Formats: sequence, C-alpha cells, structure tokens
Amino acid sequence: MRGVLAFAIAGTMCTAADTTQTLLQTVWDELCQTPSNLTREPVPTVAATTSVVAIVLWLSGADKTVREAARTHRSPTADALAQIGNTAGGLGPATALPLALIVGGSIANSSHTVTSGRQLLQALAVAGAVTTALKVAVGRARPFRNRGDSYLLPFRWNDDQWSFPSGHATVAGTIAGVAFARSNSTVLHVAASALALTIMGARVYSDKHWTSDVLMGATVGGCIGYALARVPPLWRRCHLLPSSSGIQVAVEW
Repeated sequence: MRGVLAFAIAGTMCTAADTTQTLLQTVWDELCQTPSNLTREPVPTVAATTSVVAIVLWLSGADKTVREAARTHRSPTADALAQIGNTAGGLGPATALPLALIVGGSIANSSHTVTSGRQLLQALAVAGAVTTALKVAVGRARPFRNRGDSYLLPFRWNDDQWSFPSGHATVAGTIAGVAFARSNSTVLHVAASALALTIMGARVYSDKHWTSDVLMGATVGGCIGYALARVPPLWRRCHLLPSSSGIQVAVEW
C-alpha cells in the first residue's frame, strides 16, 4: 500500500512539473539539449554526407559548371519558380510561418501545432545565427560578382561576400527539419522537401549562390531544426526510481 501511495504521489509530481514549467524554462531546456541531439541519428549522417558533397562541388569546380548551366537554360516556368523560391526563403515568410502555426494552433486548441510553431521559430533563430557567423567568417563572393568561386574576404561586413552558406537555404532546411521531426505525414514531408528544393534551386538559378552554398545552408538548417524539434517532452524524461521510502521521480535535463 505504501508503494502504491508513493507511486500515486510520484505521478502527481511528474504532472505538476510538466504543467508548471514556464515557457522560458521550456525554451531554454530545448536549446540546451539541441547540441546533444545533433549527435543522434540521422543527423550526423545527413550532415556529414551533404557537407562532404558541398566541399567536393566547391573544390572540383562543379559550382562553376552548374552556374553556367543555370545561366544558359532559362524559361518562363523556371523564372516563376525562382521568384516563388526567392520570396519563400526570405525573412518575412520565414517569420510568418511559425507565427501562423502558433496563432492557428492556439485558436484550434492544438498544443502540438503551437509547439511546432514555437520550435520552428527557435530553430530559425539558432540556424540563422550560425549561418550568419559562417558567412562572415568565410567571406565567399557571390556568383554575380564574377570573381570566381574561391574569392574570399573573411570578416568583412559586406553582403556581396556572404555567399557561403545560403541564408535562404538555411530557412528551407530548417522548415524541412522541423517538419520531419514533428510529423509522420508523408504529404507534409513531400511538401516541405519540395519547398526546400524550390528555394535552393531559386538561389542558384538567380545567381545569388553557388550550389555548395545552398547545400551547406540546407544542412545547417535541417540539422538544427531536426535536432531542436526532437527534444522529448518532459513526461518522457521523468523516471520512476525505487528508494527506501517508496518510489522517487528523477527528471532528466
């Protein structure tokens, strides 16, 4: 009877901890766990593979080949898709999507949708900061400058030298990463992947980025988005442990 009572008390404590945790504590908890989640499958495999492909494209000169192909194969359909991609990967739509999820989820009383929107917003902020730091540190010239794919001016506050990695592709990858982490819907996965490919293709087609830029940007965003959104909820991190006085609750942080 004593053990049963302790178990009931433990369950109550676990629920109370979950419901009383503030939003700030939740956000901080998720951000703190993101680095460790980056070491979980499939994140390391995806990151390593796409990063290697991006570097190979750069070093082999394939970036120039793809750029020339994109410049010589123009069409009204491709122009329209590029316009959609360039717009969708911008700061405005990137901010509007998670806010729409949060507001829509609140109206529909869907905690899952609200959490997805919040985590997408967090992931976009973190991935954006990482991408910006890399842009400044690498200082790669954008294709339209016609300085070649290896003209670097690191640590310059000049957007024309911020080609690697692509910020738009980072947004695309982040959206896809959160979508894959938060949902099992094949339709959503296909839609997120199609959006990501459209944005990535638009940046190369519009001569704003090299192919390796968009691959690396999508990798940064996808890995951070997936890792952050895969943080398990508090109730899955509560463990019931036997003790001399009954059963204790341990919370994994």
